[in-house]
Amino acid sequence: MASDKQQEFDYIVVGSGIGGCVVANRLSANPDTKVLLLEAGPRDDDADIHNVELTSLFAVWQKPQFDWGLSTVEEPGLDGRRMPIIQGKVAGGGSSVHGRIFIRGHRRDFDHWNYMGNANWSFNDLLPYFKKSEDYLGPASEFRGTGGPLPVMDLPADRQSAASQAFVAGVSDLGFQSNWDFNGPKQEGGAGFIQSSTTRDFKRASAFTAYIDPVQKQRPNLTVQYDSAATCLMLDGKRARGVEYRQNGSVRRARATRELIVSMGPLNTPKLLLLSGIGPADQLRNFGIPVVVDLRGVGENLQDHLNVRMCWASKIEQKIPMIICESSLFTFTRNGVPNASPDLQLFFGGFAFPGLGTEFNRGFALVPVVCRPQSVGRVWLRSTNPMESLTIQTNYLTCEYDMSVLLAGIKLGREIVQSSAFKDMLGRELLPGPEIGTDEKELRKYIKDTCITDWHPS
Repeated sequence: MASDKQQEFDYIVVGSGIGGCVVANRLSANPDTKVLLLEAGPRDDDADIHNVELTSLFAVWQKPQFDWGLSTVEEPGLDGRRMPIIQGKVAGGGSSVHGRIFIRGHRRDFDHWNYMGNANWSFNDLLPYFKKSEDYLGPASEFRGTGGPLPVMDLPADRQSAASQAFVAGVSDLGFQSNWDFNGPKQEGGAGFIQSSTTRDFKRASAFTAYIDPVQKQRPNLTVQYDSAATCLMLDGKRARGVEYRQNGSVRRARATRELIVSMGPLNTPKLLLLSGIGPADQLRNFGIPVVVDLRGVGENLQDHLNVRMCWASKIEQKIPMIICESSLFTFTRNGVPNASPDLQLFFGGFAFPGLGTEFNRGFALVPVVCRPQSVGRVWLRSTNPMESLTIQTNYLTCEYDMSVLLAGIKLGREIVQSSAFKDMLGRELLPGPEIGTDEKELRKYIKDTCITDWHPS
């Protein structure tokens, strides 16, 4: 395999996902600073990436060149089922392949970080930066920003399906409020339409289109290299001095005179660290990797959002959505913890899942999601080959709490579609289906057999 001479930069950012694009933009704002941004995947020049129609999103998910092709081991909590985990391998990373849903983290989660000793990480501390980052195209609010790099829009009224409008209205029958702004003062307590990272001319706004595309031609000090998969950190003792990567069959090296920032996501970041000798010493020795830093936490404490699909036939034709989740609801499945964050989210969209014997626009979907999963997994090396994927064990549903949240979500979802707002459109239940009623044993089996991930590993 060919090799070439070492390149030198002030800063090297490995990974062009959300974090990497923002950091590369900020660092390269100084014209005297040379910045290299490495992306393992190709450019984002496929039309389906930028098209906001839901059919284009599904098409992107079927294109292996934009995905790392990862899957879990046989999961014990899923009766041995393996779970595919889509992770973006393209300029923009996950922000070029995800559903464009724009919802900030919950206020109490940030406040808890601050409470645990991480000063200046409370919601109020971070709100100015949230506002700085966005260009909100909706009405003015003390919680929203304008003029930032990332466009954010409300779901236009003429793009809302009748079913999604019924969902937002129908929750009032169960005591929830309607027309909720999830990026306003409070997330839980009501249903509202989803805001999305979408440009004024209805194109996907990814981290790359927001932070790199607008400045790349004006900043000769910013270099972006595609199809460049990092394979190992170049270490001087315990200090990272650069990175080795593969590009078009060649091994290349780049040196950082100031800092190297690894931003490869929750799965590939620990992989690079482990291959570089940073991680649990016993695991590294098993693969013959010299131990540079015995760091027990690398690859540990993996969590992911799990969901279960529900779907109904619609008696009326629905508008084809421009986003996979048109409306949503955050709520609690337990009482007595008034300061806790919501543990259940319901996603809703005016479309039928494929393969259910009904047309795409003659159904509607409701998806309960575990917001705060308690099941914890880990990742570890499969081999020392940097081109081989990790071993991933998420331990989905090994904690009973996560199962209880999904059971509660199915119950609540069925109650919502029985509200008066759905009376003129509600057809037969397609998922879980009439053959799976309220029997908890049957519902548990349905969840284990059919649940999927939101692809939000952390």
